[in-house]
Amino acid sequence: MALDKLRAKLEGLPDALNGQLPDARWAELREGFNRPFLALHLAAELYTARVALGLALDLGWEARLRAGTDAAEILAGLPAQCRIPVSWMLGFLADMGLLVRDGAKVKLVGAPDTDLDEIRAFAAAESGPSMATFDLLDRVRAIIPPFFTHGKPGEPLLFDLTTFPLWLAYFRNDNPVYRPNNLLTLMALRDRLGEGARVLEIGAGSGSFLRMLHEDGAAKGYLTRLAEYRFTDVAPAFLRRAQRELAGELPGLPLTFGAFDLNKDFHAQGIEDGSLDAIVGVNVLHVAKDLPATLAALRRALKPGGLLAFGECLKPSLTEPIYLEFLFNFMDSFRGVNLDPDLRPAPGFLTPEQWDRLLRHAGFREIRAYPDARALMDHVPDFFVGGFGAQA
Repeated sequence: MALDKLRAKLEGLPDALNGQLPDARWAELREGFNRPFLALHLAAELYTARVALGLALDLGWEARLRAGTDAAEILAGLPAQCRIPVSWMLGFLADMGLLVRDGAKVKLVGAPDTDLDEIRAFAAAESGPSMATFDLLDRVRAIIPPFFTHGKPGEPLLFDLTTFPLWLAYFRNDNPVYRPNNLLTLMALRDRLGEGARVLEIGAGSGSFLRMLHEDGAAKGYLTRLAEYRFTDVAPAFLRRAQRELAGELPGLPLTFGAFDLNKDFHAQGIEDGSLDAIVGVNVLHVAKDLPATLAALRRALKPGGLLAFGECLKPSLTEPIYLEFLFNFMDSFRGVNLDPDLRPAPGFLTPEQWDRLLRHAGFREIRAYPDARALMDHVPDFFVGGFGAQA
């Protein structure tokens, strides 16, 4: 039944999406947001829900779920770090129909819907062999219970030696679920990339954005605009791997490598005010501990007229869970940010309007969205990604 609903939902989405991107500048975006991508995206959403329900059963919550429960009851006796993941799981499972709302509580009715094989088969038939998202979700379900049962921090569990390769596969450009993050960021960067540009990439991770930039820039002839490209990340494992592989793999790029932490003083890390032509980041800014202060520091690091280009997962509203949050809710860096009632009222991913407000508060101007995410959300409710470009 769930897959029948998924198929019905899929039927109108490609036309609805393309109808909102009619002009030529969005041609490559239309090519990427096709039926195979949308099918995999919807399959990943349902897969996440079933993995989350399976995890709840693994953790011994079934009796309480069948009786009807809420987050407060589940959280009794659990470490404080579980508050956001538990609340999110119950709300998401109810939204997805795997739990039934009963007033302020949720209830498990009937046999648990945890069949993952049928979703993999559906995704393979619709979208091909890309299973990176599913493999990562399965692994997280297997390794994350100590987060709940023993208060183990999420990051060491999520990035152990056996899970790290699954993250690398997830972040690749041949994973259709992740590729749009890089594509929309690339569109924001190249749109206003000048000659002799000194560029800083923050949270560069596995290097998938840089690989896309190299391929696209070589084909379109704008790689020569780059005078310096500083590849940085806070995680030593990502940085070591990138330095080992990318310098030889991507000829023609003036690459340098170094550690950089958004939450530390920029000057102490060699980033001077007014020294950069562009700063780029893919799905990294939302983890800034003090996001308004970080955006202000990024603006100061740019030359007048310099460009901040970034891509982010987006939420339709602060209260609406999106499946991509399941993995990241276990990370303290995702949950443990400073909140502000006007600028940063909740941790995690933000709405398009919040990003616009934050950028303006930090002093950015000429803010452009790639594409208009809110307009797309109105026609394609599952559109959860956007790119932004803003000038200092």
